[in-house]
Amino acid sequence: MRRLVKATGIKQSTLRQYINGNDPVQDVVKSIHKAYVQKTVSKTQKVDDFDKGVVRRTIYDLHKKSQSVTMPKLQEALKKKDIDISISTVSRTVHLLGFRFYKNASSRRFVSEREDIVLMRMTYLRKIHKFRQQGRHIVYLDETWLNTNHVVKGDWLDVPSTSMSVFEPHCKGTHRKVPSGKGTRLIILDVGSSQQGLIPGCGLIFESKTNSSDYHDEMNKEHFTEWFRDTLIPKLPPQSVIVMDNAPYHSHLDPDSRVPNTNSNKSEISAWLEKSNVHYDKKMKKTELLDLVKQKKPQPRYIIDDLASANGHEILRTPPYHCELNPIEMVWSYLKGYVARHNSSCRKKRYYPAFFGGQVPYRCGALG
Repeated sequence: MRRLVKATGIKQSTLRQYINGNDPVQDVVKSIHKAYVQKTVSKTQKVDDFDKGVVRRTIYDLHKKSQSVTMPKLQEALKKKDIDISISTVSRTVHLLGFRFYKNASSRRFVSEREDIVLMRMTYLRKIHKFRQQGRHIVYLDETWLNTNHVVKGDWLDVPSTSMSVFEPHCKGTHRKVPSGKGTRLIILDVGSSQQGLIPGCGLIFESKTNSSDYHDEMNKEHFTEWFRDTLIPKLPPQSVIVMDNAPYHSHLDPDSRVPNTNSNKSEISAWLEKSNVHYDKKMKKTELLDLVKQKKPQPRYIIDDLASANGHEILRTPPYHCELNPIEMVWSYLKGYVARHNSSCRKKRYYPAFFGGQVPYRCGALG
């Protein structure tokens, strides 16, 4: 500022007023920068469960061809399958599916699936193959969501036009009136099998009360346990196998099988060790006590599993990130397509109760 005063001969207060005021050059620079930022910052792209399955299978195909998996190569392969997403979305999806970067002996990085995910998938496939050979009745359980304003995206309409001819009248245009927004979100829980289709009387549908983007947040362990015990179990054939995913409310632990973790304080860890008759030195540090807990902790027991086994049934959970292994996902796809084609009122009180009243022609073959 002092150099400017000396060079221009203008008072410092005047210079400050000029610099802090409207400068045309600075305005242009700021507007260009703002437009550039708005152009470069894009919205996060969403990838649904079916597209995630395609991403996983595409990586497997590249591995079978002995090709290294890179994000640009994977993006090009997905574009050929009509999945056009950015590099950042591809990378984020690959990480969410349980894949990680590893280095081989030559320090070359490559994409490979986590070994624990591979182990859980192979265990699941062997178990369900065994149950099918035994002729066990297998039912598939899952949740989904549906908006009351869910309609087909495209539609034929009469475009308004103005005619200059006395023989051709003006056209005001006509189209179907659809309420703005997505409408109320409905959460649907149901179970089915290849023998019965969706089991009658088991469907549960309720209205969403939160704005969470994940519909799993709408269900809690108390409501699910009550529905599982009072509605589902009485309607299952003897010795059924119930397939479900790893949602938190599907796998809540029995209080007796809970063990201390890193969030527990030292007194809580000591109390658990004494209750479990595990000898320890009171001078041990917290990390040493947690190591003892890790060595002596029992196998986890889930309340849902106990309810099922008490009634002669068995729970089989799909591995993480493998929704495609639950065929009821195909039923949800058909359901949403049917709603989109036939939703004329967009009113849940007049239309949606029909789905659990048997009016929707579910395809039982999807659960085979």
